[in-house]
Amino acid sequence: MNYQPIEDYGLIGNMRTTALVGLNGSIDWFCHPRHDSPSIFAAILDSEKGGHFRIESMVNEDHHKQFYYPETNILITRFLCENGVGEVVDFMPLGNSAMRNWIVRQVRTVRKEITFRVECYPAFDYGRKTHTSTHTKTGVKFACDTDPCESTSLAKGSKDDSKDADIDPREVQCQRFELVTQVPLEIDKRGASAEFTLKEGEVATFIFKPYVSESEDEADCSADEYKALEKKSGFTVNTKKDPYRAAVNEEDLEAEKERKGHRQVFQLTDEELANLNQTTEHYFSETTKYWREWLSQCIYTGRWRRRVERSALALKLMTYEPTGAIIAAPTTSLPEYVGGGRNWDYRYTWIRDAAFTVYALIRIGFTEEAKGFMGWLEARCQELGEGGSLQIMYRIDGKLDLEEEELDHLEGYKGSKPVRIGNGAFDQLQLDICGELMDSAYLYNKYGNFISHDFWVHLRYLTNWVCKNWHRKDSGVWESRGGDKNHLYSRLMCWVAVDRALRIAESRSFPAEHRRWVKTRDEIYEDILKNGWDEDRQSFVQAYGEKDLDAGCLIMPLVFFLAPSDPKMLKTIAAVRRPPQEGGLTANSLVYRYNTTNSEGKSSDGLEGEEGTFNLCTFWLVEALTRAGSTDHHLLNESRRIFEEMLTYANHVGLYAEETGISGEALGNFPQAFTHIALISAAWNLSEALGE
Repeated sequence: MNYQPIEDYGLIGNMRTTALVGLNGSIDWFCHPRHDSPSIFAAILDSEKGGHFRIESMVNEDHHKQFYYPETNILITRFLCENGVGEVVDFMPLGNSAMRNWIVRQVRTVRKEITFRVECYPAFDYGRKTHTSTHTKTGVKFACDTDPCESTSLAKGSKDDSKDADIDPREVQCQRFELVTQVPLEIDKRGASAEFTLKEGEVATFIFKPYVSESEDEADCSADEYKALEKKSGFTVNTKKDPYRAAVNEEDLEAEKERKGHRQVFQLTDEELANLNQTTEHYFSETTKYWREWLSQCIYTGRWRRRVERSALALKLMTYEPTGAIIAAPTTSLPEYVGGGRNWDYRYTWIRDAAFTVYALIRIGFTEEAKGFMGWLEARCQELGEGGSLQIMYRIDGKLDLEEEELDHLEGYKGSKPVRIGNGAFDQLQLDICGELMDSAYLYNKYGNFISHDFWVHLRYLTNWVCKNWHRKDSGVWESRGGDKNHLYSRLMCWVAVDRALRIAESRSFPAEHRRWVKTRDEIYEDILKNGWDEDRQSFVQAYGEKDLDAGCLIMPLVFFLAPSDPKMLKTIAAVRRPPQEGGLTANSLVYRYNTTNSEGKSSDGLEGEEGTFNLCTFWLVEALTRAGSTDHHLLNESRRIFEEMLTYANHVGLYAEETGISGEALGNFPQAFTHIALISAAWNLSEALGE
């Protein structure tokens, strides 16, 4: 099995989809046209059947390095060989070029002379569809037998109600792609390949993009679709060959194009094709400018500035710009334990991430992203059914077609089966999401923009629902498949929901059921202290009547349920910090979210196998210690030590997976948004505590 370690990847993207690029120069994961669409390259889940787009040097014993071009999401993979130095520059164009879902790969020799090999072997629809490869004037076209997206909500939505208006109808069709290059390509049954030699200073360009011919340009767009393009571009459409051509004279047209910064986003012009390397340099410059202008909004200036900026850049890649949603991770089924079955699809948006996401983004100055996410959340609140609550997760367009499916034809990362798409936990009852949503609304109303009265009507309804249902058993924040319990974390977040609703109502003088809400809030508080505390363990526990710990208890001071220096909180932190063999959750500063086997030696979550330490929980421990450090300087020093140690577990370009294994390897889906959110929050609060 030829697999790269999970931590050996970097991420590129364009706020619609992403691609993973390995240290070996191979793109092993790419979905199109958006994060939760079927894959085209998926070698990370099956090295033989998954498909890849690899560019590598032909030297057997070369050394690889990988880094981001400063302050951007442009990734550079460098090959250091005995006979020279070569590199591949990977990015998805942004800025005035607005090239949606194009992967641009610049290959160059920096020193001496190097021979490279390129292999573009697509495997449409997670490798379930076959395709044909044919030469074109500009490279090779790959045509899938059927459209992998034809049965998804994306295809239906784009044709029926145009909810994804920012994706052109022609790019929604996922069955045809082309590899544009001036390097002669050979075709085989898997795709296209070539070997080519570049001398020092020479460059070769490869662009992987949706295929649209001029005749298809004319045939594939209806009158309504062109009207949508016209509205978006600001130009009057009077020819199907150029959807951005205005009905004005040529001088006015060129001036208008320059002023509005529009380019034709579906085709490369003859001039651009003739000067492909220069064209790509132009895309590179525009994309660099885009990322640096965006990052300039960051207001964090503490000692971990570069780490925070990289986390912000990673989070931006995991947004879906047309709706404002933020996915949990861009991958599916990367295992929490290699060879195990804890493999889940994270390419969706979890309500539970809401409060932490909004808090982190607002804290460091990215109010537009917070506003976009709040807009997405408000739309979900408008869908509340009579007597019902929110779903725990949604597709990035807000739809709920998340039925879990196992892809038996894929072997999984290093043999870790099953490979899953969809997520069967979507219909679980998780009471904590109400608190996380309400906290995000409270934070946004306080630090961002005022929420509307219409939004408040939905939040008020949700608060009343919590008052009726907070005492119910649920699946818990970690989506246990071991049966419903009285989870402490869920109770805690129900308390947060009612408490934040009261705060919003008071600050904005919104109508509310004050007496009922105050009574319920106090009942939940006393219930947690009575039933969630275990005298024998001298700690809060995962669920009422049980002895197991849960790192989720660490957020009690973060949500202002208990003072950071409260004796019960300090004892809980101490219990969590004990090693697992002594009943705790911490292994050399790295924190497990809970014990996967209970005190009786049985599975505590209904699943087989083990998992790594949970990176999010380690950063929660940092924050809990930071806040407790306001009265105990020793704890503040411990917080900084653990934070600095945790930074060393990032990969070579500053990215984190969901978990860290016993050998320091990355486990779980990669990169994980929640981990980077927690890093930002921990860095901000630790910097404040240190007086920066």
